[in-house]
Amino acid sequence: MSLLVRIVAPTGRDAELVQTVLRQGGIAAEVWGGDVAAATHDGEYPIGPLLIAEEALSAGLVGQLRRLVLGQPTWSDLPILVLTASGRRQKEMAELAELGAPILLERPIRTEGLLSSVRAAVRARQRQYEVRDALCERDRALAELEQQRRTLEVLLDHLPVGVVVADATGQILRGNQTTEKIFRHGILPSPDIESHGDWVSFHPDGRRVRGAEYPLARAMQLGRPIPAEEYLYQRGDGSLAWVSLAAAPLFDEDGSVNGGVVAISDVDGQKRSAEELRRSEERFRRLIENASVGVLIGDLAGGISYANPTLLRLLGYSAEEMRGGAVRWDELTPAEFAEVDRRAVEQLQRTGTAEPYRKAYRAKDGRLIPLLVGATVIPAGDGAAQRDQIAVFLTDLSSQKQAEAALIQSEKLAAVGRLATSISHEINNPLEAVINSLYLLGGEALPETARHFLAIAESELARVSQIVVQTLRFHRQSTKARMVTPEELLAPVLALYQGRLTNCGATLTLEHRGTEAVRCYEGEIRQVLSNLVGNALDAMRQGGRLVIRTGPTRLWADERSAVRITVADTGHGMSADVMQRIFEAFYTTKGINGTGLGLWISHEIVEKHGGRMEVRSAQQRAASGTVFRMVLPVENGSGWIRNQASS
Repeated sequence: MSLLVRIVAPTGRDAELVQTVLRQGGIAAEVWGGDVAAATHDGEYPIGPLLIAEEALSAGLVGQLRRLVLGQPTWSDLPILVLTASGRRQKEMAELAELGAPILLERPIRTEGLLSSVRAAVRARQRQYEVRDALCERDRALAELEQQRRTLEVLLDHLPVGVVVADATGQILRGNQTTEKIFRHGILPSPDIESHGDWVSFHPDGRRVRGAEYPLARAMQLGRPIPAEEYLYQRGDGSLAWVSLAAAPLFDEDGSVNGGVVAISDVDGQKRSAEELRRSEERFRRLIENASVGVLIGDLAGGISYANPTLLRLLGYSAEEMRGGAVRWDELTPAEFAEVDRRAVEQLQRTGTAEPYRKAYRAKDGRLIPLLVGATVIPAGDGAAQRDQIAVFLTDLSSQKQAEAALIQSEKLAAVGRLATSISHEINNPLEAVINSLYLLGGEALPETARHFLAIAESELARVSQIVVQTLRFHRQSTKARMVTPEELLAPVLALYQGRLTNCGATLTLEHRGTEAVRCYEGEIRQVLSNLVGNALDAMRQGGRLVIRTGPTRLWADERSAVRITVADTGHGMSADVMQRIFEAFYTTKGINGTGLGLWISHEIVEKHGGRMEVRSAQQRAASGTVFRMVLPVENGSGWIRNQASS
């Protein structure tokens, strides 16, 4: 920057001489004849020092200088050099001195002295301009900084997340408006890390958060960002809401932590929605996994992506086999159900649901499981690669079919009983006629041989008559329980099986050991005894020994008096696997000759009477056979009788 020295002197040789000397010394200079107060800037040359000849001082010039000096900016201290003479302008010099400290150059002055003084004044003036430029740069920088600060505040206040800034001590310096909206209160005064504990929040496990545990404090301590963490915050209105806090340290130029910033997000709605969704999914999962019906999720192509435990147990497959794709629903279906499946798939594609229909799946062990099947389409998402899935609900009809079979068998047994009763009743009439005829014939004179055969006929007819009477008694069920002895219960049963005992060559051992009567429905108990005796004879087709014993005992549960009836045989016995299943409905070891209902019904009858059924069996070569023991309480109580009568 070039500074122009203004020379104020009377027009004449002195002014021109000084100008020439200064220019020769490399100093820009000009003679100024105007108002010095207006000499602030002239073209490309900023105002430089003033060089005034004393004789030019006048009251007017001093006034101009006063206006100039007093109007200077704060950075300016205009250098004024005065070429003094003999002190003729003492008054003006005194007034000039009041404006500052002018530099006095006493005449005569040598050229070098003049140049040196003027150069020093120029350098001083240049430094003032440098200070001015520095101040202008500072003011510009401060203005830009202020503008940036205002812009940053606007940005912070309009960010969708809360922002809090702290210094190196942890004192919170700034928090934006979003923070106040999320927390529903103003920024709390927090002069240090410990005071951050005044912001009341809780860990997910319910513990209160200490000041040093917040992400902001840890980020400043560790010198690295802390990822978002969720806390339950107590807002200004007293409500609790989930917030997410993520923090990062702030560094100075030498890399030291000089503060930190934390970002705050309101995740309460998202968190609660996610929790509600999780609970809903958990409820749905429990509902599906504990459902009494099978649930299968797959696609129309036959793939299976999920099967609930009920279906897995029913089919005998593991979850890993299902997930691994080892099982397909179309492969589980026997060929005869392909057509109904095809119609169901067409209905699914057309309406989104398939009306329930009956089919069967083949289990892993080869069994056919009868099922009632219903299905609905689960729409796929928006992704083009996704396909619709189907949810299939399968009800096991095995129990229903078993119940139907049991009902049919029960009806058959009832029909047989009614038929046997009817036949026995009808036989009685001709039987009485034959017996009477034989009786009358016995009064006639007959040869001895004829009388022998007549006695045999009478004996056999008496046995037939007894069988008829016992058959009627066996199938006739009383309407209420009554007291009956074990002997009375067994007599009709053994009478029915007397012929089979003789035909199979088995011997009967019957032992009654002073048992008292029991209260029961005698027809039902005789049905149990008939089943036990019949099974024993089936196991001894090549002969053996049938042992029936009765005696007193006590029930395990409450030590009540009870009666024990034991039926033992020396037949072929049962394996452990068979013994585990003998009381299951429809389980039989007799092939097509067995229904699998006898022992199941017998077990139900004994339990209904408050008793229990026990079994032991062996298949050893030297000692094989089976022992059934039925234990019945002597008195079941009026409550039991009333319940049975009403059922």
